Amino acid sequence: MKKKILVRGPVLSRSGYGEQTRFAIRSLRAYEDIYDIFIMPTNWGKTGWVWEENEERQWVDEKIKQTALHTNQGGQFDMSLQVTIPNEWEKLAPINIGYTAGIETTKVAPQWVEKSYLMDRIVVVSNHAKQIYETTTYQATDKSTGQTIDDFRCQTPIEVVNYPVRDIGKPDGLDLELETDFNFLVSSQWGPRKNIDNTIKWFIEEFHDQDVGLVAKLNWHNDSINDRMGTERRLKQILSQYGDRKCKVYLLHGSLTDQEMANLYAHPKIKAYISLTHGEGYGLPLFEAAYHGLPIIAPDWSGHLDFLYMPVKDKKTKKTNNKAMFTKVDYQLGPIPQEAVWDGVLQADSMWCYANQGSYKMKLREMKSKYKYKKTQAKKLQEWILENFEQSKMYKRMAEAINGEEIITIDAKDLPKISILTSVYDGDEFIRPFLEDITRQTIFEEKCELVLVNANTPGNEEEVIKEYLEKYPNNIIYEKLDEDPGIYGTWNKAIELSSGEYVTNANLDDRKAPNSIEAHAKALFTNQDVDLVYADSFITNSPNETFEENTSQGRRYNFEQFSKEAMLRGNQPHNNPMWRKSLHDKNGLFESDYKSAGDWEFFLRCAFAGSKYKKLDQPLGLYFFNPKGISTNFENFEWKQKEEQEIHQKYKKLAANE
Repeated sequence: MKKKILVRGPVLSRSGYGEQTRFAIRSLRAYEDIYDIFIMPTNWGKTGWVWEENEERQWVDEKIKQTALHTNQGGQFDMSLQVTIPNEWEKLAPINIGYTAGIETTKVAPQWVEKSYLMDRIVVVSNHAKQIYETTTYQATDKSTGQTIDDFRCQTPIEVVNYPVRDIGKPDGLDLELETDFNFLVSSQWGPRKNIDNTIKWFIEEFHDQDVGLVAKLNWHNDSINDRMGTERRLKQILSQYGDRKCKVYLLHGSLTDQEMANLYAHPKIKAYISLTHGEGYGLPLFEAAYHGLPIIAPDWSGHLDFLYMPVKDKKTKKTNNKAMFTKVDYQLGPIPQEAVWDGVLQADSMWCYANQGSYKMKLREMKSKYKYKKTQAKKLQEWILENFEQSKMYKRMAEAINGEEIITIDAKDLPKISILTSVYDGDEFIRPFLEDITRQTIFEEKCELVLVNANTPGNEEEVIKEYLEKYPNNIIYEKLDEDPGIYGTWNKAIELSSGEYVTNANLDDRKAPNSIEAHAKALFTNQDVDLVYADSFITNSPNETFEENTSQGRRYNFEQFSKEAMLRGNQPHNNPMWRKSLHDKNGLFESDYKSAGDWEFFLRCAFAGSKYKKLDQPLGLYFFNPKGISTNFENFEWKQKEEQEIHQKYKKLAANE
């Protein structure tokens, strides 16, 4: 069964977080066989909105509608991906992933550290962001104990996933009325962090009497007329300080489409990209300019270093080192200004970089005088970025970061044979729906054998079984015993009859997701050091429901990740495990004297013998809480409790002696 994942973020915003959200969604769409995607849109600041009508936008709109319907009907999610600043992270599902970018300074806010504990995993866009998030520490008070924590920091695993190169297609031209042939480009919102005032002022001071231009694609917040008027007013204030000048400053206001931006980067009169940013979580415009082959001028600090440095082999030493493939502006770290302080986000005591005026002017001159060399350097960087930040590669990295493990595409034909063990006893009510459920497993006919052992049942299941034997003669093994050896004696007989390399059990009254057996088998196949895999199960009180259409209302067994300590607290694999048949060669069969806890005892036995188990991060079973079941019947409580206590004491002693 696919994992139901809720993506909450500003998917329709033209902000950086909007682009993050779209990148995450595109990554998940590349693996739609794994993820069932739901989208909850949010706002981000005062930025403009994506308005293009295309297949992606239509798909997103439809997903938003489906999500609203799903949540209104009480639908639940297996995972959430929350694309925003950590202040807004919440527990929305059993597994929650926070995805953030805005770490442009030398520390994160204490709220970010606190909120990180709500997340199972965190994804950030650059190594700078990861380093700052991991190393920021505070003094805090433990709310439960009242004790002071001197080293309060993020403990949640953080994964870095850079942005991918966007495949926009070939530039088709952009009509710009540029009087100058050599032009620099800057693209940004006009705020304190981007340092636009000095970018423009120092450019004019350096090229005051030269035929050089600066194309400034700017706005304050959005594409509105008022925003344009405000941007023009601020630019005129700056330009008025310099009187007559030969250099030109051209204003491009508002948002451009992805294609228009590609055309801008590729314009023959745009020669280089400049940024005096005080800090970047990643620096998307810098990245776009770099993979379009523009030489870059920027400070040597923060997130953009992930793509402006590349590995280069030294011709003499033959060693490979990361080399700066851009023109570096000197800088100093200093406190952020009061106007940039954002409570809970940008700390008043944090710092960012301040570009050196003289260094910036010198690098502008250098770019123009040594342009041929700079362009060659930029070309090498472009080639490296296009190869290493290629779209499918980055989609895979993002999907794996969300998944929490490597995604390996496996052809079902490569999987070994799987034996499904089933005890047939007093199952008239369940036998037909059970057989229908098992035979619809995605790999049943290709890879499965169902071993049905009739434990001398008082029921009439055999008639139905014969129907399915005729339908699936190559997939079903059936044997009837003369007497009932108990549930675990029956399973042992089924193991003897089985020929599969992998083994799983299937109870008559429980149900599986259609891809349950395939998902378990692939997990074992790709994790050769793992002996058993298991997954959560939804819980229903209604018999013979399907996995897809059940009345569990999200109620489920949320099992812990495997440990022997967790196993001692209860049967982690429960009703939905798959294990290697070789475990029985090493550790024997099930203890047939047990009535309801023999599987728990066997899994404990194997665990204490060194076997490794792995939990899958998705529910794959539907457990029917059968009031007449062996383990659920209240009349069996006394002997069931005694049985479980006996097993627990036995292995607790073993644990104490280890």
